[in-house]
Amino acid sequence: MLDGENVDRLKTLADFEAKEEPALAEDFLRFRVEAWAENLADAGAVPGDVFVSVDPHQRKAHLVRSSETLFSADI
Repeated sequence: MLDGENVDRLKTLADFEAKEEPALAEDFLRFRVEAWAENLADAGAVPGDVFVSVDPHQRKAHLVRSSETLFSADI
């Protein structure tokens, strides 16, 4: 899940600043979800909702569940 606050953070990155919502969030997640799903499975995460937190300074997406970071990925 990617909320409005994190979409706004994503829009600050040069690669995404010209894109519009809701396509921005959908495209961002669609092109990454397969690899992230594999990483989550490798990390032993059980199925369930995962929140995506965008860190524009580090250009990372942090995948979090219940305030626990499951892993971080480069954007």
